[in-house]
Amino acid sequence: MKRFIPFKLKQLFKDLLKKRKFNRFEKSATHLTYDILVEQFINSGVKKGDILFVHSSLKGLGYIENGAKDIIDALKTVITDQGTLIFPTFTINGSMYDTLNDTNHMFDPKSSPSTVGAITNHFRTSKDIFRSLHPTHSVAAWGKYAKHITASHHDLNTNFGQETPFGKFLELNGKLVGLGIDYAHVTFYHVYEDLNLDKFPKVYLPEAINTKILNHQGEELKCQTLCHNSDFHKTRIDKDPKIEKFFREYFEKNDVSVTTQIGDGHLWWMHTKDLIEHLDILHKKNKTIFKIN
Repeated sequence: MKRFIPFKLKQLFKDLLKKRKFNRFEKSATHLTYDILVEQFINSGVKKGDILFVHSSLKGLGYIENGAKDIIDALKTVITDQGTLIFPTFTINGSMYDTLNDTNHMFDPKSSPSTVGAITNHFRTSKDIFRSLHPTHSVAAWGKYAKHITASHHDLNTNFGQETPFGKFLELNGKLVGLGIDYAHVTFYHVYEDLNLDKFPKVYLPEAINTKILNHQGEELKCQTLCHNSDFHKTRIDKDPKIEKFFREYFEKNDVSVTTQIGDGHLWWMHTKDLIEHLDILHKKNKTIFKIN
């Protein structure tokens, strides 16, 4: 009993602090509504028929009247059902290695929560969503190419290469979007690595990891997954602000990305084939998301 009461009080204190922090954010942040978001997305260059892969932060733009719902609905309105909207719905707890070796972890496309933000979790539970099967790097999609993009992810011997959702997105030359975030947390960088593993021999561990997942019918499937080498990834762009700054300045200076201010943050986008082309240019100069010196 003595242990139980302090825990409850501690949790109550955390909840109060969290609520107070949110109240301060609500008062100070720019307020955005669905209508404002639609207008701002159009102004940023997003248009009907676009194929978008969105990395996002709910608080990155300001206070959104109806949260994730307004952002998703506004994007759908602009691109219409002739376009395609994709969000990462990754299920990584700790590292990729930790997740794949966690015997208590079983990816279920219907119930496994995304660990990459509130917007992605709202999106994966929305109507008419397709979700790819992958133990750590699933994606969810809506619209014209949603079913095509999300099919057969778990059957491949690559996480981000050809025929994966990421590879199909590249072939369609869709727009990679950063919504309220910088250039650090962009999973699409790994597509270049998977398409050029000879240039990145240490990006993965030598042996694939055997794991099990559930399919959409609740049936158990076996799959082998190449696992990122944690030691190699220690200096990655999301862990080094200098690398992020270098790529941000390069992308904007060379017109690879288009950036627009929205609320308290920015929306940036770039075509996937342009990104891959410039990652190759930079690699020839010994500049990668792992090392720029």
